[in-house]
Amino acid sequence: MDFRIGNQVLTRNTKPYLIAEIGLNHNNDSEIGKKTIRAAKEAGANAVKFQSYITEDFVDPKNQEAKFLFDIFKEYELSESKHREFQKTAIEEGLDFFSTPLDPVSVDLLVSLKVPVLKIASGDIVNYPLLKKAIDTKLPLIVSTGAALPFEVARALDLFKEENAQISLLHCVSLYPTPTNKANLQTIPYFLETTPYVVGFSDHTDGFLAASVAVGMGATIIEKHFTLDRNLPGPDHTISLDPEGFKLLSKNIHDAHSMRGEFGKNTHSDETNGWFYGRRSLYKKESGIFAMRPALHTKDKTVLEAWDYKKIDPSSVRKEGPIRFHTD
Repeated sequence: MDFRIGNQVLTRNTKPYLIAEIGLNHNNDSEIGKKTIRAAKEAGANAVKFQSYITEDFVDPKNQEAKFLFDIFKEYELSESKHREFQKTAIEEGLDFFSTPLDPVSVDLLVSLKVPVLKIASGDIVNYPLLKKAIDTKLPLIVSTGAALPFEVARALDLFKEENAQISLLHCVSLYPTPTNKANLQTIPYFLETTPYVVGFSDHTDGFLAASVAVGMGATIIEKHFTLDRNLPGPDHTISLDPEGFKLLSKNIHDAHSMRGEFGKNTHSDETNGWFYGRRSLYKKESGIFAMRPALHTKDKTVLEAWDYKKIDPSSVRKEGPIRFHTD
């Protein structure tokens, strides 16, 4: 099942689609945000993604245990005007611009901005009202699955199927950063085998190895936190890749994709051209028959291959040298 983002159609075989998750790393500063978008383009991103929300509508301001969370999100809450500034910059750079809506009003805002796709956060795969609101937009949905139990993923997939929603499914581990031994990358082939969707990986590990392995295992979409500078103040900069790291990520996932090849045992003509020196033919030598290089049968089809040893009666071969079908 193909997945469309704007003018691009993604399949399970297309080159990796790389999302720079800017998230909160704009620091609610127009200049930092726009510089980060431009840096993402330079580093190889196909898209930039933000987070859209009204803090009071998704974090309870009266819950004292969640006050620190409320305060963080409130500090980085983007206005509609900043959304439009960042969208304009992204479009000028030739990037897809979209966001993760965390409340219904923000879904409406993103629809009004005519974004090409909506991202569903891992925590909202169990949020029926928000899922239904997003589905009703008829926009394609990129759905993350971090911390979701198997039945919760299955339940959401049933809803998407019932509603005929166009989705892609991202494997994700909701640990920041994710230890390498908890990356669970086998989930990617599991999703590929058990669903019809384009599958991706929202990567929270350090570096870019996990994303490269994920592409090798079949991931098409890669999402990675991106920052202009890891030393900037803010909650997510230290778990993000800077421009140089992101460039390496982009190169490595595209290399991984080119290494993937096609399913099956496929042999390149470049390989078979090396048979002459790399394989063997049967030769009579002194009193015995030996398999030796070069494999003359690659040039002269009358010479026996090493596999034909069992066909030969050694006593019938008198002349030393390569053994032919009609023995001398």
